[in-house]
Amino acid sequence: MSAEFLDDSVIDAYDTRSLKEEQRLSHERTIFVGDIHGCAAEFEALLDAVVFRGGRDRLLLTGDAFTRGPDPLRVWDLIGETRARMVLGNHDDRQLRQLRNHAAGREPRFKHEDQRRTFQHLQQVSADLLLWFNACPLYIEEEDFLLVHAGIHPEKGLSGTSRDEFLTIRTWPPMDDIEGPRWHDFLSPLEGRSLLFGHDAPGGLVLRRERDDQRPWLLGLDSGCIYGGALSAWIMEEDRLVRIDSRQSDGSRWWR
Repeated sequence: MSAEFLDDSVIDAYDTRSLKEEQRLSHERTIFVGDIHGCAAEFEALLDAVVFRGGRDRLLLTGDAFTRGPDPLRVWDLIGETRARMVLGNHDDRQLRQLRNHAAGREPRFKHEDQRRTFQHLQQVSADLLLWFNACPLYIEEEDFLLVHAGIHPEKGLSGTSRDEFLTIRTWPPMDDIEGPRWHDFLSPLEGRSLLFGHDAPGGLVLRRERDDQRPWLLGLDSGCIYGGALSAWIMEEDRLVRIDSRQSDGSRWWR
């Protein structure tokens, strides 16, 4: 397993034994889950729907797990119960900066009121959450998959992708508008691997195959749960999508 971390010195300070232990384990199933955004009820229902089995399955998240939704603390509890791993998302990155400011005695800055609410809901676990966010990589790469939050540079590939692109890329060429051609419209399939990403709720669920008898080479799993869409998961070994309808009110606009 390969993972690109934000700061290796922070990882050394964190307890990496769980990561090393995971690398030695043989998992029966790998389950990828799209952006949760604090929608704990849907996350819990999704775990029931896939019949998640602790110790036998592993759970990998596309990022943006907590902000905007009604119950970020329960999402945190479920992450702990399932030992889920996550790539860092753009909203997580903002939370990370807020938590670092708070830990340093500085006033956190909030762009939207929902960020303040999320911070308050998670304040009781802020020290643990800061450690966990610091240990979240920008990507997770294995022989048969690559997991990122937003995407990769469609021309330069993984090694040429900047930190900002890992967190926020959507259109190509980049533009401020959320409408337009997507980065993956200009990407060639990764040989022998599935590329999974979240972030792009406006683009909806994405699934592309080269052949019907092969696993998808591209999967976009952010199906807009926080906006009234659905929470989606893909079970790699079964090549199966599972969707739980959102319990949130229909969003009137897309927020970044």
